[in-house]
This record gives sequence, C-alpha cells and structure tokens, in this order.
Amino acid sequence: MADTSSGPVAVILTALQVEYDAVSARLEGLTRSSEKGTVFERGRLPGTPWTVVLAQTGPGNDNAALVTQHAYDLYRPRVLLFVGVAGGLKDDVRIGDVVIGERIYDYREKQSARGDHYRPRGWEAPWRLVQHVQRMTFGPDVAGRVRVAPIASGNVVLDRETSELGEVLRGNYDDAVAIEMESAGVCRAAHLIGGLDTLTIRGISDKADGGKGRADAGGSQEIAAWCAAAVAVRILASLAPVQETPTLPDAGSVGGAPGVGSASQELLGASAAGTDESGPPEEGKPPTVPPPRRRRTLLSRARLRRRAQPSNRSRTTLMACGAVALVGVLVAVLLKATADAGPPDGNSALKSCKVSQARVKLHVAASIDLSKSLSDAARAYGARQSLDGTCVQIEVSSVNSGTAMRALRQGWPEDDGPRPDVWSPAGSEWIDLARTPATSAAPQLLPESEPQSIVTSPLTIAMPRPMAQTMGWPEATIGWSDLAKWAEDPTHFWAEHGNKQWGALKLGKTNPDYSTSGLNATIGAFYAKTGTTGELSIRDVDSSANQAFVRNIEKSVVHYGDTTLTFLANLRAADDKGGREEVLKYISAVTVEESAVVAYNKGYPCGAYSYARGCEQRGKPKTPLVSFYPKDSDPASDHPYVQLRGIGTAKQKVSDDFLTYLHSTDAYRKYFAPYGYRTYKGEVLAHTGIDQDHGARKTPQTKGYDAPDGKVLYRLQQVWASLRRRANVLVVIDTSKSMDDKVPGTGRTKMELLRDAESALFDGFAKTDRVGLWEFSNAANLGGKHHYLPLVDIGPMGEKLTDHHGLTRKDALKGEVTGLVPNGATGLYGTVEAAVDTMRKDYDPAAINAIVLLTDGRNEGVPPTPNLENVLARIGTPDKRVRVFTVAYGSKADQQDVNGRSVLEEIAAATGAHAYDAKDPKILSEVLTSVISNF
Repeated sequence: MADTSSGPVAVILTALQVEYDAVSARLEGLTRSSEKGTVFERGRLPGTPWTVVLAQTGPGNDNAALVTQHAYDLYRPRVLLFVGVAGGLKDDVRIGDVVIGERIYDYREKQSARGDHYRPRGWEAPWRLVQHVQRMTFGPDVAGRVRVAPIASGNVVLDRETSELGEVLRGNYDDAVAIEMESAGVCRAAHLIGGLDTLTIRGISDKADGGKGRADAGGSQEIAAWCAAAVAVRILASLAPVQETPTLPDAGSVGGAPGVGSASQELLGASAAGTDESGPPEEGKPPTVPPPRRRRTLLSRARLRRRAQPSNRSRTTLMACGAVALVGVLVAVLLKATADAGPPDGNSALKSCKVSQARVKLHVAASIDLSKSLSDAARAYGARQSLDGTCVQIEVSSVNSGTAMRALRQGWPEDDGPRPDVWSPAGSEWIDLARTPATSAAPQLLPESEPQSIVTSPLTIAMPRPMAQTMGWPEATIGWSDLAKWAEDPTHFWAEHGNKQWGALKLGKTNPDYSTSGLNATIGAFYAKTGTTGELSIRDVDSSANQAFVRNIEKSVVHYGDTTLTFLANLRAADDKGGREEVLKYISAVTVEESAVVAYNKGYPCGAYSYARGCEQRGKPKTPLVSFYPKDSDPASDHPYVQLRGIGTAKQKVSDDFLTYLHSTDAYRKYFAPYGYRTYKGEVLAHTGIDQDHGARKTPQTKGYDAPDGKVLYRLQQVWASLRRRANVLVVIDTSKSMDDKVPGTGRTKMELLRDAESALFDGFAKTDRVGLWEFSNAANLGGKHHYLPLVDIGPMGEKLTDHHGLTRKDALKGEVTGLVPNGATGLYGTVEAAVDTMRKDYDPAAINAIVLLTDGRNEGVPPTPNLENVLARIGTPDKRVRVFTVAYGSKADQQDVNGRSVLEEIAAATGAHAYDAKDPKILSEVLTSVISNF
C-alpha cells in the first residue's frame, strides 16, 4: 500500500528505543498503525511540507534490511534516513559527535577451511561530491562535530581495545570512524530496491574500548541519539519539493559509481551528473526533491531475507546512496539560510574562526560540578569573531564556589591563577558573599545587574532507596525539622524504625564555607526553625534557640566536605564493595542537589560529570538514591553566569553570545540534561531523566524562600563554625628522604612547600577541635622502635602546652611542621595501622574521628611491614569508624595500583573517607584546604 498523504514522504528508521524517542520528540501529530507486524508512526516535521514515517527495526543488519524493504513497499519514500548511535573508532571522536556515512563496510567474516578471514569491499559516492563535502563548513547550526566518513557495520559490537575484531577493523577498514550493527542491512536493501536515496546518521555514544556499559549507563546514548536526530531533521527540513523534475540518467550512472539514488542526482542537477564543467552546485541555491515516482520492487521479502543471511562469500555493504551528495548541498543551503534569517534557537550570532587564530581568551571559572559540561559546550561552540573581528576562544577552569568567592574578595590575586572574565558559582548566594565584608574588593569586579542562570537544580535530602521507603517515600515528605528531630537520638533511630542492622542515623553534609549544597542546607535549616520564608535576618541567625536547632542537625553528620563528590564517590564505593548492606552502613541521608541524585543513578559515581579520578561513568548503582524535597524550605542552585567588569568589548560580545548558545535546547540537552540539570528557567523537558525512575520528581511540592542578603550569609558562616560537629583529628606527615626533592619550576623542595602550607593545614580548625601530629619514615631514623613518631599529642586546639613553652596547640603544631627534616624510607602500612589504633583508643563518639595522611611515596617494605590486605581489613571495620583522608603529594606519590585503584585510594575507601591528589606540589595549599573542609 503506497502512502497517499499530501506532501513528500520520508522514512526515518532507528534500531533502539532511545533513538526512536529522540526522533519522535521532533515530530508532531504522530498517529500509529501496525502494518503486517511492523509498527509505524506517521507525523509531520514542523515548519516543512514533509510527512515523516517512523519505525524501529531492532538491533542487527538483518532486521534493518527487512524493515527497510517493508517501509518502502508501504510508503514509497523519497528519502530514507537511518538515525542512531554508534561506537567511535578514532581517538579524536568524542561522545556526541555525529558521523554521516560516506561509505558503509560490512565486516562479517568469510568462514573456510583456512579459518575466518575478511574481504574488504565498499561502494563510494562520486569523487566530485566527496571533494565538495570536504570543502564545506558545517558551522554552529549543529551542536557538536559533524563529519562525513566511513562507518563499519556488522552483527558483532566491538567493546574492547584489544580483540581479534579490533585487529580486523584496523587492518582492513582503518578509515572507518564509527562502528554499529544496522546500516549494512539498510543500505543493502536500498541498493537492491534501486533508486532509494538513503543516508546513515550516527551519533557517537561510546569509544568501543571496553567502556560501553559505563557510557550507556551514564546517559551517553541519550546524548548521541539526540545529536543524530538533530542533524537528521535539519537535513530533511532543508529539502524543498518542486513540481517538475527533468528526466535524468538511470540510477548508478552518475560519475561511474553504482548505487547513487536518483533523488540525489536531481538535487545536484547537471553538476552532480558531471555534465556541467562549472564545478559543484552553488551554495545558497535551494535544493529540490523530485515528486514521487513509481519504482519497481526488485526483490520479494522472502528473497531479501535469503540474501540477507550469511553465506560462504564475504559480505561488504555497497553504500553510496547519494549520502555525500545530499549532505554537501543541504548543509550549504542551511548555512546560507542561517546567515540570511538570523540564528535559530541554539545557534551563534557570531561568525566562527579557527582556534589557532584566537589571540584572546575568555576565561570562565565554573563550579566543580558544572565545569566539565561547560568545557564540552565551549569546545563545540568554538572560537568566535567579535563584531570588531577579534577572534576569541573560551577557556573553562574548575574552581570551588567558596574558593572563588574568597579570591574575588581580594581582587583575585595572581597566586589564585588568572582572573576570570566570567564566574559561574553553583549558587547566587556566593555573589552576595563576595561583596561582604566591607573590605571586599569584589564590588569593583562584580556587575550591579542580576545575572542569568545557566541551569538550575533544587536541593534535596537524598537517601538510599530502602531507607527512604522505610520513611514513606515516594508519598511522604520530610523537611529540616524532621532531620532535627531524628538527630535527637541518632544512635537508636533505625532500631526504632525496625531496622537495627542499619546502625545509627548518619547524615552527610558539605561545608557551607565552600559548598553550595552545604550553604543552602544551613540556610534551609534556619528557615525551618523560624517558620517563615521571608528574608532571614542577623537576629534570626544569632538566636540561641535557632542555633540549637541547627546544631542538633549537625550532630548526625559523619563528616563534611568541600563538594558532594566525596560523599557520592564513597557511597558508590560501598555499593561496588558490598551492595545494599555496605551502602546503608555508610550513610543514611545526604543533602545534595537533585542533579547529583539523577547523575548518580545514571552511573556517575561522584554525582556529576567530572574530571576527577574515579568519577568516570560506569554501570548504574545496585542501591540507588532517591530525593526528598524539604517541605519547610527548598533552596536551589541556580548556577549564575556572572560577567565581571572591565573584560572589554570583544570578550563581552562573545560572552553574551556563548550564554545564548548555552540556553538553546540543543546545548541544554547535550551538555546539561544528561546530568540531571533543569533548564535555566527551572523547567523539566521530556526525556531528560528527571523523573521518579532516577530518584527525582518533575514537580516537587515544596515551599520556596527569599534568599538572605550578603551580611546575613556572612554571619551565618561565622556562626556555623560554632554549630558544626567538632573534629578529633590526627595529622600524619611523611618525612622520608624524597620529601627533600626539588619541585620543578619552583627552586624549592616538597618539604619547603609543605611548610608554607601549614596555615591551610591548621587554620581551619576551631579552638574546641582536638588535633594531633605525627611524622613517619622508617624506624631506623625515628629512634629504632616504630616507623612513626608522635610530635604533638591530640587535644583541644586552644589549649596551652607546657612542653611547648606555653604555646597553644595550634601554634605548637605549626612550629613542629616548620622543623620537619626529611630522611629515611617510607613505612606507610605500619604507620596507617598504628594511627587508626591510636585514634580508636581516643575515640570521641560526638566528634568526627579522622586521620589526615600526607605522603609523597609508597610503602617501601622496611621491616616490620604488614600486608596491605590485612591493613585494609583492620582499618575498615565499622566499629569506632576512623576515616583516613589521604593526600598523594608529588609526582611520584602513590604509583602502585591495586585492582584499578591506587593504594591511597584503597586506604581512604576502606574507611569511608576520600583520597586527594596533590601530585602537583604547587597546589598543595588548595588541596589541604579541601581536606580540612571535611571537619
């Protein structure tokens, strides 16, 4: 049954549901029918005359071939597009790039008595058209990089860096950029039908290197499918049907290459056919698609099915299908239309320029959780010409919101790195805090106008799903007042709810001096106590009753941190180690943004798309998190885009244009939606994963609030220092001989740089915190008994010490660090075990009991030395938990890996702590500030 609807007909096929969803979301008026077992949906491509028929083939070339024939029999389309995802085969291919098939290889092997071998063959588009497309500039109209290149297609997926199939592909199809499982079937069927113009469009969803499972679980298929669909519909939209079409040569006669479909010949006219000596078609001239012509079906479905089965002859798909011809002309027209009519949503209004030509950089300092997404977006956006012709490139750096705020207060000193042109903290509260106190230099840098958001994410109280279900999720709601009540008796909380095996109530919360989620949680707690959503006052913050309420919540905190990455990474480590039971032992609830919950459940172990080691996407957790939205006040992270003053006209224009690009639907869906962020307007778009399946709710019922001003926030941070859970910490420093090594580019040793960082190591503690200090190397250099030597006993920081000439413990600690002398080897394992034993003997159940371990090496086996596995087992027992926060210091630190993790990462993970990286000694102060923020 041929389709008789008005307007030209195009068929779009996909293999997977995620691909199908990405295409169907761009169509309107869809109606469904089932024709001889295949489900088709027919709708319109908005703003065009096209009727689009959509169907899903399922995986595999054979299925794809059968559905291609079926779709042609029913609808006689002018164009057939296959849209889907693929694995990347080249190092320069990134997730989200789009590959259009110039040539399709079928890599199925020939089986013979000599064994399996391959006979590479391929059909190509005419050389003239390939040359034309290679000269085209695709421009900013499509998010991500689009290339025309060969694609390998077979019935086996490559997902290992080293394999027999990988060797075959490298040896016989080394120009293939992507690998997938359906295009060979589609294009074989199209070739046998004859004259059916077919184009394969594939978004890259993994690197075919063993990481497919992690990538898919982390949402990469959604990204790739959405990008491929965007390219497909824009190509289709640019085709304008005409009423009459001249008679053209038979299919296969163009340029001597068989299989080039008639529609693509008619699009290119005489130029494509080789009869016009003037060269390729003129850019900007509207291409046309001919009216439908009756075509004879060359094969019955039975014959097609037989030919699609493997035979004793090698298989190579013959793919030209007019793909390169079609893309070359269509992109030219699309770019011309964009220049004439102005940029559509998501496009740049500025001309692109080569990165190599960029003489000016626009520096963007972004919060840690958003920096990688912004970096990817900046790469896709590329370098841009401002109105005066200056070529500007965007460079994104990752800076903790609190750290950047403090740098701005001081006018951004050189020691803090290049001053940014744009600042994007996780929340607008940091802007007000930067303007406070009165001595701040930030007002001269910050604009007076209120900045726009890049994306948004509400704050949640996240719990492992079994615990949340015990508390009535998803129907129930909880708030800060509930947390305060629960914290009155955290030890017996779960026993009272019928789950004694879960132990005490344990809350995870970040430090409000550095983290937006921690700051918002503290604000929310004060609002909950005041019972109002009106603006918080200094009097409210200073109220003893309100402070007691907040202090009660803090009592249940297992430890703090500068970012939520620490908690979620530890949660995932527990999930990987022992599943549900280990997760429930680690933490009961953690205050994090909704985006972190969604990203964590998608397989991002740190709850964010992050550069940090160990944060790479992987499979979904066995025990997911779910979100409670605080019913008594629900702050949100609004990720403002703050353009600093004095950046100049050229940077200003590019900065404005970049923000417009970030607000586009395509940029949002590609760079932010996969990681759980809402739009800059706070909206939830379809197919973004912000739903109950990923632990979130589209429309949480919560109470809003008015953000406090800068003076109130400043006072709140001051007060919090006295409300937080106190710390009981032993600092253990490596003094082996390697600490005397010079650090390149500084002229100073690692030990000298450590001495300079002693303020970052000790100034973050309050007078009531208990802190002590050990050094360690090996027994022969430390008196012959132990590999470690106690220097300052653990006690209150404000206490005066008679054995240190009446100095306070804080001053004594700093003095001892100043006097450290490197010598000897590194008795690491024995020192760690002894330090944990010492802390357990001096355990304070009302405090955060922890060790800060700094080392520039690894265990060197100096006797006596225990076995690492035994050490990990002993320090990792949940009874009297002592968390060991490790710092790898110097380029040679911690080089031995154990089961994919370094030794220091293993030590930290075994104790529910976090491993920090200071392998660049020049950033030691910054790293130590992050470490101490846990207390």
